Amino acid sequence: MPARPRLSVVCPAYQEEDVLPKFHAVLVPAVEPLAADFDLELLYVDDGSRDGTLDVIRGFAAADPRVRYVALSRNFGHQAALTAGLDHATGDAVVSLDSDLQHPPALIPVLVAKWREGFDVVLTIRGDDRRLGWFKRMSSRAFYKVLGRMSSVEVRPAAADFRLLSRRAVDELGRLREAHRYVRGMVQWLGFRVAEVPFEPAARQGGVSKYTLRRMVRFAMDGLLSFSPAPARLAAGAGVAVTGASWLMCVAAVALLVPLSEPVSRVGLVLLTALHLLAACGLGVLAVLGEYAARVYDQSKGRPVYVVKEATADAGQGVARVRRAA
Repeated sequence: MPARPRLSVVCPAYQEEDVLPKFHAVLVPAVEPLAADFDLELLYVDDGSRDGTLDVIRGFAAADPRVRYVALSRNFGHQAALTAGLDHATGDAVVSLDSDLQHPPALIPVLVAKWREGFDVVLTIRGDDRRLGWFKRMSSRAFYKVLGRMSSVEVRPAAADFRLLSRRAVDELGRLREAHRYVRGMVQWLGFRVAEVPFEPAARQGGVSKYTLRRMVRFAMDGLLSFSPAPARLAAGAGVAVTGASWLMCVAAVALLVPLSEPVSRVGLVLLTALHLLAACGLGVLAVLGEYAARVYDQSKGRPVYVVKEATADAGQGVARVRRAA
């Protein structure tokens, strides 16, 4: 008799002590109907939480043998925690979703149905959430618009980290050991057949969002710099444009501000204005190129994406597969 397929559900969590019991109470009934056809694996990843998140997850594992967990040694970030979950998942299909209840677990059977139709990647597309501030909504739209123009890989706007991957997609993604990770772009880069499922994000059921402005900027930079050389090319183009603009400003300054009777002052003003503008342009170009160089340096160190401090005994079965593939 052939073995039943396994479905893994990967749930990264950071400082989610308050909301995790609510999330788990919604997740289990959502996937329970699938137990007739699948062996279920509910895999939590604690991203170095300093509250009682890990204790809550340990309680889930003690009460339900289908629950496994991986605890990271410190906070490595959402994309690293997501990677750890995918590395350790053993399912033939792997669903990932955040544990703050903004990604609805009730949608998991719909994703599985799409996988059964033959799709290796099933993305969820987030609807416009009016609860978010105007700055976050506008900056997100601007980011995806810029990334769409610059990137050689099509990244679907409003795609969330709530998705399903087939086993072969997970294995291929596991071969990509980039230090600065933008998993949404990496999934699209694989080139597998993609289906999309829309959803309306729910309100958080507790705690606060961990995506501060600083983390949002870093996340956007990872997306832009990992999938396009355009920032470096734009920096070079900006250098040419600023050089031209500096000379125009010099001419205007000389014509409007310095009397004809003071030729030395006119020449000095021209040189000083040009020097300031070109220096500013040079610093901008160096900043962009320095960011690329820093990323190359980080990658050359060969450090792991994350470090595990604790895991259930059977949560490491997927890692050996990833290491063999890498």
